[in-house]
Amino acid sequence: MTLQLWLKNAWITKIEPSAQEVSDLFAIADREISDASLDGMSPDGRFDHAYDAVRSLCELALHACGYQVPKGPGKHQRLIESLKFTLAGEWIGGADFFDRCRRRRHKSKYERSGVAQQSDADDLLREAQRLLATVKEWLKRNHPDLA
Repeated sequence: MTLQLWLKNAWITKIEPSAQEVSDLFAIADREISDASLDGMSPDGRFDHAYDAVRSLCELALHACGYQVPKGPGKHQRLIESLKFTLAGEWIGGADFFDRCRRRRHKSKYERSGVAQQSDADDLLREAQRLLATVKEWLKRNHPDLA
């Protein structure tokens, strides 16, 4: 599978990347990581904020490549899976981890409380911080006009 096949399947649409959109998505990711780091946050809340940072960073990388996932069912799943094509490499396995987190977050958000343990939230926050650093470097190397 490639982004070109995703485009053909209408899972993504072409866009004109913008430095402002990239900046806005970085600001969201920074805010969510900051919120996830607050003392006294419940594990579910910490997990949710860290997940939102990851989702924003996936969206940012896809945007920088000139694509977006249309609104609708499966948007979060596609954004996370897109890491396999945008950042590739070590993030292929990372995308699988983030997808498991997506499913856990869904249960926490819509089904019941207490789904995320402190260690789950800490792991996701650590990976969100690592993804943020990776995306910043990737953007400088691959899309310096958007950095």
